[in-house]
Amino acid sequence: MSEEPEGILEIEKTEGRRRCPRCNNENKLMIHESTDKENIIMDYPRVYGKKFKCGQCGQEWREK
Repeated sequence: MSEEPEGILEIEKTEGRRRCPRCNNENKLMIHESTDKENIIMDYPRVYGKKFKCGQCGQEWREK
């Protein structure tokens, strides 16, 4: 039985290498970065934030 991720977590930006907040995976090939259309940084020009997804456990998160 695999656990389903609970949604997008919001964590503080960490120093050094990025790691998954759920399984502590820090393999850069398993951390996928994508555009977060829910997090608008600027209206004009339109700039969106980023969200990350762990390829091992499936957890999504964004950094403040």
